[in-house]
Order: sequence, then C-alpha cells, then structure tokens
Amino acid sequence: MSNRSAEASIKGYNYQFLHTIKDILENEDESFENTIEGIEDLDIVKENSSDLIQYKYHEEQSYTNSKVAKPIALMFKHCLANQSANIKYKLFIFLNTPSLPNITTDKITNILKTKEARKILSSTDIELTSEAIDDYHDDITNFISKFSWKLTQKYAELELDIISSFENIAVLGNEEAKIIYLTNAIKIINDLAIQSDSSNRIITKRALLSKLDLCKNILYSAYILREKGFDRYKQIFKKRKTVLNIKKNSSTHIVHLHNINRKNINSFIIDLVKKFCYKNNKSDLIPVVFIISSDHNKYKNFKTSLYKYIDQNLILVNDGTEDYTFNINLFNSKPLIGKNQAGNKINYTSFNFKLLSEEVYENHLSDIKFSNPSLFILDSKESSLSSLTEKQFYLNGLDNNQILELIGE
Repeated sequence: MSNRSAEASIKGYNYQFLHTIKDILENEDESFENTIEGIEDLDIVKENSSDLIQYKYHEEQSYTNSKVAKPIALMFKHCLANQSANIKYKLFIFLNTPSLPNITTDKITNILKTKEARKILSSTDIELTSEAIDDYHDDITNFISKFSWKLTQKYAELELDIISSFENIAVLGNEEAKIIYLTNAIKIINDLAIQSDSSNRIITKRALLSKLDLCKNILYSAYILREKGFDRYKQIFKKRKTVLNIKKNSSTHIVHLHNINRKNINSFIIDLVKKFCYKNNKSDLIPVVFIISSDHNKYKNFKTSLYKYIDQNLILVNDGTEDYTFNINLFNSKPLIGKNQAGNKINYTSFNFKLLSEEVYENHLSDIKFSNPSLFILDSKESSLSSLTEKQFYLNGLDNNQILELIGE
C-alpha cells in the first residue's frame, strides 16, 4: 500500500469515528443504544426501530456506482434476511461531487449489478450474474423504502460541528471542547470498536457524556499529533498544564514508562532528571518520579544498566532500596538540599529523582505519598496508575527530545 493510500485509509477510519460521535450526540433520546462496529459501522437501537449506518470518505474521488457498491450490497443482503424488521439503512458518504443521484429502482439495481456487489450477494464461490439481480426487483423496491444516503461534510467541517455540539451540550468553551472532549471521545469510541464481544461495544449518549466528564483532565497525544502535528500539540499541552496548575515546584511529575527498550532510554531519563531537582536549578523544584512497567528480570537488567549510567553522571536516586527491603519512609522522604549563597539554587542534593517498579508501587500503593501528582504515561494507551490523579497525559508517538520539551519545560 502506498503512503497516499495508507493516509487515505487512516483518514477514512478517523472519519468514521468522528461521524459516529456526531450521530450519537444527535440521538434525540439519550438512552438509545449505539453499537460501534455492529451489523454496520454504527447501529442505533431506538424504541421501535433501528438505524444501521455505514460511513465512507473519499476526499478526492467523484461518484461512481462502484464507490457505493460494497456498502449498499451489504445493507441489501441484510435487508433480504430481515424483511419484516423495522430497520432503516443509511449510507453517509463524502465524495468530491456536488450531489448524489436520486434513489430509484434502476439506480440501486445497476449498483447491485457491479462485480463487487454480485460477489457479496452470492451464496457460493460463483458470483451472481447481472441477470440474476433483475430477479430481486420486488426486494429492491422494499429496500429502497428503507434506504437513504447522504452526502456528508468535509473532514474539517465535521470536526468543527462536533466541537460545537460539545460546547452546547456540555456548556464548554471552544478550547476545552476541542482539546479534551473531542480527543477523549475518539479514544472512547476507538476502545469500544476493538472489543471482541458486540455487547461490550454498546454506548448511549448519556454514557458517552458521563465518560467524557470523568476524563476531562486527561489529554491523549495520538489524535492531535496525527491531525495537527507536534508544534500544535505542544501548545495544547502547555495550555492544559496551565489550566491544571501543573508546575515543577508544586506538582510531583510521575512518569509511567512502559517501554524500557525506548531508544537511548538511560540518557533520556537523566536528561529529564536534570530538568528538575538538579544542581544550579531552582531550589524548590520537586524530584521527578519514574515508575517502570516491566517483568522482574527485564526490570532488573534495565536498572543495572541505568545505575551504571547515572554513576557516570553523578546522579543520585531514591528507590526506597526496593531491591532489598523496601523502606516506605525513605521513599516518601524529601531530598536534603544544600543551596547556593543566595538561597535560590541547588548546590547539592541527597537524591535527584525517585524510581520504582510498577510491582513495588502497587504493593505499597496505600502508603506511598506524592504531592499534588501529575501523571505522564509513555508508550501506552492505558495506565494502572490512573487512579493516582485526574491529571493525566498519554504521550504516544513522541521521540525523547519531544517528551523532554513537554515534561521538562
């Protein structure tokens, strides 16, 4: 697949999720059950009927019968097997064309006569002939009474519409609707879509808004980076830190590191440590904390390598002596800092950062104390530390220097 084809596929996938969010938000009843990736891309179960919706996005292509053959054939096939059901079939599609053709029996028949459609409608390896499609005349007429299609908005226009909906429904400012609610909504829908059991892919409008309200202080990098780039993400990240009052002298920065094979991991950790409690920095900065997800043996090897590296850099670590008998009082202690003559800079300190394995952290969770914690999750969409604080930043798809710019500024 070419880069251009890959980008088009990703954009189409994102568009599906965006439109799914839009259609859930437009449910007239907050209790309607919406199944993500159900029979179709989105199934909306209403009181006495259902809407089965497919989404397609072809940014640079005009209408042809082949562009709609697959979704219409799939819907028609489902309709054949569910003739008496009160179901509406909907195709939402963006094409580089001013309008869609009128829906007529002849038009749908011709679409179903395309090779791809006939293959889908065949019950054997031998595809139906065009003549065989004519035999479905009455079924096609019935299908037309239940089917509609709509030419949808451009990607950017759809995004703006959703942001506006969040502003109105949740009474939000534009920035919060755009940065927090939109990115988290995409994450929620994506997480539902990958569930293997269809019963776990159901969400109501009420539940979606409730989930969004619970994670209003969580920022995910993936969607913003993909759509806006790093510079824009950095601006957003900085604003969120300001809104949440996250400062290096008043909030413990906890880095939950999931990939110990990250390139130049040792130098990355030390470079980040030097942005906090380190010689010649301001004397009120709180040491950064690293919590590492890894199995025991890999963590042991990682730590051996890291300690060799920090010895060369005159860095001191507080791990509560977790490799022997974990001392909670030692780990919870603040660094002893010697200040310069003016009293505003660090001259020396008893330790520069804290380090723990996730296993030790979880075993002593109730006793470990952090001051106003902020959580930065690297290389993962989930974190076992999520109950630690509402202030969470999921940093995926970023290199070491970019993370240093974000967390260490």
